[in-house]
Amino acid sequence: MSFAELLGAFRAYGADVLLLAIGVSLTVSLLKKTVMKKVSKKYFVFLPFAVGLVYYAVYRAIVTASAAPFTSEIARTLEGGFACGCAATLYYVVYEQFFRGKSVSPLYPLLEGLVPEEKREELSNLLYEEFPQKEESARHSFLEETLKTYCGDTMSEEELLKVAELIAKFLEVLEKK
Repeated sequence: MSFAELLGAFRAYGADVLLLAIGVSLTVSLLKKTVMKKVSKKYFVFLPFAVGLVYYAVYRAIVTASAAPFTSEIARTLEGGFACGCAATLYYVVYEQFFRGKSVSPLYPLLEGLVPEEKREELSNLLYEEFPQKEESARHSFLEETLKTYCGDTMSEEELLKVAELIAKFLEVLEKK
């Protein structure tokens, strides 16, 4: 999606929806990092729309000073809530594509299932940056100690050694390129 297409999509919504969508985006982001940390990622697809519906319904109730958005104007409320969810999703896409600039090391996918998710990025970047700087004789002990620190309680000693060996070979191949 190009930047012009994104701007065109934002023009389709009203100012109230766009402002509410900022709040929806912030709320969804906060929920992802706190209360819903362990929830399956599948639910996050629908979360902006659910939060958008709630925000828009409350907004319409305040603006009209009645319960009409929950009764006779339910279709308009659903439409506005869906629009808030769409705009919040677009905000997220713009942020991810143009502003985040997050680089993840090539080790990140290799550590999936071995290292807890909250530690994976930090560990993959640490190993990717520090391993090549170590002397060859110190590399395996560095890997073993670092892996023990980050995931020692989730693996046996034998598994830890095999993972360290696998990562060492992977990093050596990357280093040769």
